[in-house]
Amino acid sequence: MLRKPRIRDDGGDELPGMTYQRARLWLGISGVGTFVLLSTAAILLDLPRVWGGAGSDAEVIAATIAIYVLLSAPFDWIGGLILPHRFGQSFGSAAEFAPRWLRGVLVQACVMALALTAVLAAGQAGGLVAATIALLGCMVVLVLIQGLLARWVSGLRDAGPGTAGSNPAAHDSVKATSGPAIRIYHGSDPGFTGGIVGPPGGETIVVPAHWLTQLKPEMQQALLLRRQALIGARTRTWGLLLAILWNLSGFLLAAYLVPGADVASAAGLVTLSLGAGLWNFLGLLLLPTPSRSAVLAADRLIAAGSNETAAGLSSAIRAIHELQGDEPRRGRWIERVFHPIPDLENRLQELRGSEQGSMHAGSMGPKPWHLARMTLYLSWACFGFLSRAVHCNSGRPDLWVMLPCD
Repeated sequence: MLRKPRIRDDGGDELPGMTYQRARLWLGISGVGTFVLLSTAAILLDLPRVWGGAGSDAEVIAATIAIYVLLSAPFDWIGGLILPHRFGQSFGSAAEFAPRWLRGVLVQACVMALALTAVLAAGQAGGLVAATIALLGCMVVLVLIQGLLARWVSGLRDAGPGTAGSNPAAHDSVKATSGPAIRIYHGSDPGFTGGIVGPPGGETIVVPAHWLTQLKPEMQQALLLRRQALIGARTRTWGLLLAILWNLSGFLLAAYLVPGADVASAAGLVTLSLGAGLWNFLGLLLLPTPSRSAVLAADRLIAAGSNETAAGLSSAIRAIHELQGDEPRRGRWIERVFHPIPDLENRLQELRGSEQGSMHAGSMGPKPWHLARMTLYLSWACFGFLSRAVHCNSGRPDLWVMLPCD
């Protein structure tokens, strides 16, 4: 059952000077750092060939995925169960979390194994060029099935007007909105924000069902207009294209620069994938900046439409911020390095400036919306071991396929 996050006020279980948000940040830093160090060691020591031994290609891929699952499990359980309980923001018991986590892990493991197998088969048949084309094809498939995969991984349920906890009037109002198709999904995590799925030209807007009961109609309308604008301005398309190019770049760089990397053996491909993962670590540091720029540009575009829409968007941003239990303001470097979505105060300040007609309101340009987090999802095509280790989705299966967006 979905519950609104609450902040523990008795002080009994919280660490002194530590907030839930900061604890999640440290969990993400620890998880990402652990995987980066272990991957670097695996490359330098040629461990994929060691744990693969004399096994078949399938056994090497299976062993790699199994090791990944075992290493991820402690961080998943800390992020999905221990930290929420400790800070009074639990969304369920261990008995409820375990099957959700296991389902998500198994689906992701199958997708990664299938993608690695496809890339390996292409590499063995046609070398690096064929393997690169296969990787591109896998990422395109991930774009096409993102909505379906989100349901498989996290158990999202379609929310019809008669489902439990729904708001029939709000449901009908949202569904009646003109423009791209709209799907409403029930999830168990209040941090689920939905998003935009599907190929350019055939997009579907995904709306969390709890928004229909917890957000006012004017907020819902402003958020729908904003997502429609992201589609109409091709900002979401730019984010997709650059995320694909970033992953392809990492794959090719690793193929040429990482010792032991090749596309003709499973061990060589795993080594290559580990190198590509290190490239994605660099992306975690660099890609949040253009992502934040796209968020603010979208906010300005909608705020320039009318004062009513600007007020609805401002209220919606505040409400979603409370649902996610996020910090209203972050340190400059913490936001610059770790957060692709600006903090609440920065977004509201930009909105106020837009309402006053400044900051080039109403124009977006080729901004790559959701670039940083879409890159993580698409990295599944090449064993993206960092894709669910970041602070926003560690231990939260609802957010593994559709990472939180603005």
